[in-house]
Amino acid sequence: MDSEKMQRISLYLDRGLVKRADRFAKEQGFSSRNELFARAVESLMADTDLQDNDILGDKLAEAVLKLSEDNAKAISKGLFRYAVQLEMVMRVLAELSEYTPEQVEEMRREAINNVRRTRGKVSLEDILAGYYDD
Repeated sequence: MDSEKMQRISLYLDRGLVKRADRFAKEQGFSSRNELFARAVESLMADTDLQDNDILGDKLAEAVLKLSEDNAKAISKGLFRYAVQLEMVMRVLAELSEYTPEQVEEMRREAINNVRRTRGKVSLEDILAGYYDD
């Protein structure tokens, strides 16, 4: 290593820890205590940085979860209002016309096919045009 970039420091460590560190350094093939302690400090700092990033990731995940829950609630409320309006329309139609169960089932099949074919973008104009063309 370049000695100009190095700085000499003193460490006051437990003798047992120093012996264990020396044994570990030898087993792992470190060339010196300096290399071992430098790698250990770098590893500890990297682990700390990763934990900080994990905390940020967790906070981001919590924020996204809260936002998606809020969106799910809004969608659910909208679907409920839509279902209420649909129920009212169905009651009006039932009062004004007399359809047999077979006719209702045929209309349901056509509706399912239309919704699938148009990916849910069925327009009243298209339905009316289809009925008048018959």
